Amino acid sequence: MQGRIKVWQGMLLCGLGAFGMMTLPEVASANVRITSWNPKAIVVRNGVSQPARSWMLLESDDLVKPEIDSELEILCSDGRVRTVEAGTFSGLAKICPQSFRPTSDTFDTKGEDDFLKYLDLRFYTVTLLDTKQVIRWQEVNGATGYRVQLGTRQEILLDRQVDCSKVSYGGSQPLKLGVDYNFLVKALGGNNSEFRLRFKVLTEKEGQELNKRMAVIQSNQGLPEIAKAIALADIYNEYGLAEQAIAVLEKASLSGQSVAIAERMLGNFYLQVGLRDVAELHYHRALELAQSEQNLEVLAEAQIGLAKVFVVNGKKQEARKYLQLALANYVSLENSAKKQQVEEWLSKISK
Repeated sequence: MQGRIKVWQGMLLCGLGAFGMMTLPEVASANVRITSWNPKAIVVRNGVSQPARSWMLLESDDLVKPEIDSELEILCSDGRVRTVEAGTFSGLAKICPQSFRPTSDTFDTKGEDDFLKYLDLRFYTVTLLDTKQVIRWQEVNGATGYRVQLGTRQEILLDRQVDCSKVSYGGSQPLKLGVDYNFLVKALGGNNSEFRLRFKVLTEKEGQELNKRMAVIQSNQGLPEIAKAIALADIYNEYGLAEQAIAVLEKASLSGQSVAIAERMLGNFYLQVGLRDVAELHYHRALELAQSEQNLEVLAEAQIGLAKVFVVNGKKQEARKYLQLALANYVSLENSAKKQQVEEWLSKISK
């Protein structure tokens, strides 16, 4: 960020307010999940059959076939639950005709370049609900404070020092909706590390659409609370609102209702907002739950998450270890696409 500096005193303050709806990647894909407990069905993906699992995220070309005399419930991206006809194969266009939009995600959040983003230490890309939301980052051991800069490509709007690892922007001159802003944090003392964030503020139209979709989920009395939490987190993820997704998933986790997929999602969200230590904790919880649930897919995703944490922390040997574990699981799942992707990541990390 270069250009004329405007130092706005009192406009970036530590610790103001609770963490509200904020951050995460900009993804436009809809989410369709299985919500039945212990579903008796198969899913055909890329020509390979696999058992259906609770909370399983379905892909655009998947075919689903429940067993005879069994019911399979699927939560569509419009927030409505639909029952799949037993004994026949159904595609997602038939199951969720009004709400399904094909996903381009490879690993549920940032797509196939996600790991490379962390390997190259590129900008985190997030969305803020409004200009007063709290932004937080990983606390640096030994840091005496942090230098915070905010601006666009044309000019620096703010350059000042703070003494804590979270700030809230609340000045009289609002940030513009839809404009990309750069946010840079430099630790003072300690190891002089940096945290970079690129964000924009949610538009009014997006906010109205978000509220409508949330209301449909909240009004669905037939959904278990953990299913609602996962569904809401999926929606917040689409709009880039990681902090709100964290809030609903943490509530489920602390109440003892959490499942492997929820813990893995928490790991992804915490890593995206830069809180690596907390992300690592949730990835390990996801590993334990996925092993007990015998869910190889979530197990592999959690292993990839840990690899991301380690590569950001500069521990490439540990990152390779977890990528190799994920690779073995994708081989067992006969998922050639993800197997190929992990192999590519391993080749990149070895250079």
